[in-house]
Amino acid sequence: MNILIVEDDPMVRDINAGFLRKINSNYKIYEASDVKSAKEVILSNSLDIVLLDIYLGEINGPALLKWIRDKELNVDVILITADNSAETIEMVLRLGAIDYIIKPFNFERFKQALNNVINRRRQLKSGEKITQDTLDKWIKKAGDKDLVQEKGINTSTYQTIKKFIKQSNAPLTAQKVSDSTDLARVTVRRYLEYMVEEGLVKEELNYGKVGRPQKSYLWIGVD
Repeated sequence: MNILIVEDDPMVRDINAGFLRKINSNYKIYEASDVKSAKEVILSNSLDIVLLDIYLGEINGPALLKWIRDKELNVDVILITADNSAETIEMVLRLGAIDYIIKPFNFERFKQALNNVINRRRQLKSGEKITQDTLDKWIKKAGDKDLVQEKGINTSTYQTIKKFIKQSNAPLTAQKVSDSTDLARVTVRRYLEYMVEEGLVKEELNYGKVGRPQKSYLWIGVD
């Protein structure tokens, strides 16, 4: 994954770069302090994501975003800025920003934004048909916690199941996860289906000789 940080504050650039390395040390990270140098990096490299500030001197972030869209580049742009004005937010969303993070922000919000974009890019490149549920997940803002609250997702239980299934290279049934985590199978299955909605887990059907097909779950997330 090739990611460009466009930020005029060197301290903030270092923080963002540190967050990226914490998520995945294999990311190729580029940095630019203004729009002119950012354009040079974009034209010279194949980028996947641009992390973009609003305030960048004489030429601002939205101008760079518009330039990227005018050139029809296959680059996703996440705004990271202290500007929380409705006018700016509306403008950059119309220009095609994929997410908007307001400073100051925490690592989890940053990580969620990255994972949402990367999972979406991976699914689009896979050639698989996109379901309405998947589209709804993409459209839903990265920081929106309503779905978690509606479905009664407990953070501790979620992390326990997530940690276990990530460690496996093979698909696991809900019963297998249940046996290994001491959680009820019905609970495990509900959390796994929620992870499927998030695009972190893939559901597979195993057809035996008799009876219903058995569902198994395979971790495909990037975090």
